[in-house]
Amino acid sequence: MEKRIQFLGIFLSLLIFGLIYFSPASFHLEFLYSLIVLLTIWIQGNRSTFDASVAMSGLIVLGYFLNNSFRGASDLVGILYPLMFIWAFTFSIIKYKQSQENLNRSTEYLNAMFKHATEGIIISNKKGLIIMANPRAANQFGYEEKELEGLSIEDLVPKRFGSVHGSHRTHYFKDPKNRSMGRGMSLFARRKDDSEFPVEISLSSFSIKDQVFVISFIIDITERKRQEDLVAEINEQLEGRVETRTRELAESNDNLQKEMAERAIIQEALRDSERLYSTMARNFPNGIICVLNKKLEIVFIDGKELQVFGMKPDELIGKSVKVLLPLSDPAEITNQLVKVFNWESIAFEMPFREYYYNLIAVPLPDMKGFVKDILLVIQNVTELKKAADEILHALDKERTLNEMKSKFVSIASHEFRTPLSTILTSVTLIDKYQNPEDTEKRLKHIDRIKSSVKNLTEILNDFLSLEKLEAGKIETKLSTFDLPKFAEDLNEELQALSKKGQRIEYTHSGEERLVTMDRQLLRNICINLLNNAIKYSPEDSIIELQSHINDTIELVVKDHGIGIPKEDQSHLFERFFRAANVTAIQGTGLGLNIVKRYVQLMKGSIKFESEVNSGTTFTLNFPKEPTSLL
Repeated sequence: MEKRIQFLGIFLSLLIFGLIYFSPASFHLEFLYSLIVLLTIWIQGNRSTFDASVAMSGLIVLGYFLNNSFRGASDLVGILYPLMFIWAFTFSIIKYKQSQENLNRSTEYLNAMFKHATEGIIISNKKGLIIMANPRAANQFGYEEKELEGLSIEDLVPKRFGSVHGSHRTHYFKDPKNRSMGRGMSLFARRKDDSEFPVEISLSSFSIKDQVFVISFIIDITERKRQEDLVAEINEQLEGRVETRTRELAESNDNLQKEMAERAIIQEALRDSERLYSTMARNFPNGIICVLNKKLEIVFIDGKELQVFGMKPDELIGKSVKVLLPLSDPAEITNQLVKVFNWESIAFEMPFREYYYNLIAVPLPDMKGFVKDILLVIQNVTELKKAADEILHALDKERTLNEMKSKFVSIASHEFRTPLSTILTSVTLIDKYQNPEDTEKRLKHIDRIKSSVKNLTEILNDFLSLEKLEAGKIETKLSTFDLPKFAEDLNEELQALSKKGQRIEYTHSGEERLVTMDRQLLRNICINLLNNAIKYSPEDSIIELQSHINDTIELVVKDHGIGIPKEDQSHLFERFFRAANVTAIQGTGLGLNIVKRYVQLMKGSIKFESEVNSGTTFTLNFPKEPTSLL
């Protein structure tokens, strides 16, 4: 908008110059054109008006001189008239704009003061109608700002004073002057919701065109009144306390001499006690002796263990015992200490940094038998606690070993019975089958003996492996080998032990073949899982062994056997655990526990999925990069 006005002023200026130069008859129109230009530039400001005046004056003079009909001195005199007009009009515009700007600024200041005043301001006329109200007043009375305009001032006065206030207002307008309302009285105002609040009101009058208006300055003194009432109440209570205290002092004055004598005796006894406590504390090994008053403040403390706490006795006198209780919840201990004043003795343990302390608190009665202090003894029992923990750990370990041995004896006696009976029976029968035609029968019993020996070997291997694991005797040894070749050899070895018609199918995916890990532990893991797959799968079934090398080394053993019941799956890796559906099949319940511990030794993981009568899939994952497995 401003740029358009500037272009318009420039265009009119050029038009004036052209008319003066090309048309002598237009000389008398320069007043009109100059006025249009100046009025156009006016809204741009004083500086723009002044610059336009200079430009117009120059154009008029230049136009006269360039015009061919210029007649010299006579026309030069004619130039002065438009120039005088232009400059007179220019200074009038500038003066008027300055006055207008000052007026606007003053109006803005007054509006800001009115709107942002911290007091409520209401302007009303002689009839008591509200003409204006500032936001603070609207807020005080619970109205919107525009709602107050047009209301009667009596709408803001408590209803019980409405009629009286009207007569007061009429009386005020007879002789309006600046004054405060209700001197020596309590004034109240009424909100929109008819609730009342205490106020202070000052009145000021002014006139506009013979009409008198009143400005009411309103201050909400609710908080001040509350404070005044509170102070009055406190003063009353204080006076009562002073009176009571004076009476008590008078009554106690008679006993002062007696108490002073008793106090001297008590102080001497106290000094004796402090000497005794100091001697005890300084000779008390690894501990602190402390005396607390009823506020649980330290009145005496000493002991070598303060050095561990990083504290000095003089720094602790008069402080709360909480400084000696560096716990997350010292409140619980302080609550226990309070019980000692009721003739209870307490003891508890407190950890601090890497140390442990036993705290014992007992009452200290005075000469009259009242418990005013308690004795707190803090003793460092770190070494004792460590020794006790070691003993408990050893006992727990011994208990675990005993339980394992008991289970071993129970399982061994049960599991060994069947294969040993089979061996004994087969040996007896072989001894009877001496004829050549009994060769097939002898071979059958020899196979039974081999199978039973194999079962006994597996049982013994499980127990030996578990014993080594418990004793921490198994060490991992890293080596680099061809994983598919390793699996194929394992497949060929176990295929001979499979049931009739069972096949172990091995597949390897990926181009990588070499791995670096503990070959023997991996062999034990795979043999255990494949043996289980053979044992718990029917004849003529397929057992899958898969390997894959990517970011990790993955092995999968999958069978289509009897599966594992869901309720047993969470216990599958527990020592001696056997699922409910395998009780008729030989086993110790140690195999999978050993497998998992081997996997953990190799920094790997094992998981499984199983469904009853559908089979089980075990998935093993090991880190690809060689790491120390110890």
